Amino acid sequence: AGAFRDVTGLRTIIIPKTVKEIGDNAFSGNPTLENVTIEEGVEKIGAYAFQDCSNLERIHIADSVLAVGQYCFQNCKKLVEINIPVSLKVIPLRMLSNCTSLTGIEIPEGVIQIDEFAFENCLRVEKITISSTVTKLNGRIFTNTESLIEIEISENNNNYCFENGYLMSKDRKILYFCINSLKEINIPDTVEILESGSLKIFNNKVVINISRNVRKINTEIAINVIEINVDGNNENFTSEYGNLYSKDMTILYAYLQNETSYKMPDTVQQMQETAFRAATNLSDLILSESLEKMKGWGSFENTKITKIEIPSKVNYISYGMFVYATIDVTISADNPNFKCEDGTSILSKDGKKLVAISKDIETYDIPTTVETIGKNAFYYKKKLEEIVIPENVKTIEDNAFWTATSLRKIEISSNIESIGINAFLECNSLKEIIIDKKENEISGAPWGCPYGLRAVKWKK
Repeated sequence: AGAFRDVTGLRTIIIPKTVKEIGDNAFSGNPTLENVTIEEGVEKIGAYAFQDCSNLERIHIADSVLAVGQYCFQNCKKLVEINIPVSLKVIPLRMLSNCTSLTGIEIPEGVIQIDEFAFENCLRVEKITISSTVTKLNGRIFTNTESLIEIEISENNNNYCFENGYLMSKDRKILYFCINSLKEINIPDTVEILESGSLKIFNNKVVINISRNVRKINTEIAINVIEINVDGNNENFTSEYGNLYSKDMTILYAYLQNETSYKMPDTVQQMQETAFRAATNLSDLILSESLEKMKGWGSFENTKITKIEIPSKVNYISYGMFVYATIDVTISADNPNFKCEDGTSILSKDGKKLVAISKDIETYDIPTTVETIGKNAFYYKKKLEEIVIPENVKTIEDNAFWTATSLRKIEISSNIESIGINAFLECNSLKEIIIDKKENEISGAPWGCPYGLRAVKWKK
């Protein structure tokens, strides 16, 4: 893992048939690599194995490869030629994300599942061909495929169809994706479910008309949506003042009114992912006193909100809630689940668990009460460069520093008892994990660090 990460000078690599597995991050970040041949006999390519190979143009993958790890070819922006082996059953998360030179993708017979964001930001792809064997996908796989105009479905595929720019289930009851170039979305009357990613991204300002039979919305609402109209006969959803709610007004799906201030109706108990993503003018937000769940990723990304008060009934806060945001947070003293220190640290009520950080900052001092750094607590904190884990911390949970891409150095005290397997996933600058323990006294090293064991320094 990480064996050749950032190695310069390599231009052509041939992986011989004697090799069975290519490790995680094995060649990631290689700036000169142009051609790769993976010979018959190799069975597995690890996660991130060729991520950020900025000059990689061509790769041939033998049909003996049974598994490819997530993010494997992400950010290979010059990649123009790649084959998906017929032996592959799952196209993993972000396998070809940001491969901006690809113009077409063909899914071969044998592939059963395509995971989320597999082709995200493949900006030049105009056509994707889906074989008969594919049985599992959703619209997120096509995120930001702004040139995509055709999805060709094998006539023998019994699960999907593509009509008038809409990718749907064969029975037309589930909408998976709308091509990004549409300007008005008229949900067909047959559709009952708007699946994840179906309304996520559009190139233009769009109007969405939700038909009478839609009963479930699993998707985020794109930033370019300017208006949502719900059929008056729909028993599950309503639109009021340009905002989309559940019929009983307990769930806010999208705020589209886009005024400078908004008081959430006190009926609302749950805000869905990206509820405020299109609210570019919003600076003053008052949350519902009945609010219990704050779901979302980058919910306040495009707003002008600088402070927010979380009410007493909130019992769930998504780890990605404050991505791209710098917000002073206060939490009601009556909230039995959370409290906040310095407007930045969202903690469990007893202060023992660090749940989330509401600001992206270069330096951060972990409160002295904290014993556990929770899952995804520092998720997407891209300015953080160095951090010292104090003696009070005993546990660092899985994905705790995921995508803290500027983090160069972390020092961990001798009182640490466990570190999650992917605690440092995608920490692409992390070359020093200094830990005051004997070698291998804590299991799981390097805990997802892209530089592998080269980064881990045991002090005892």
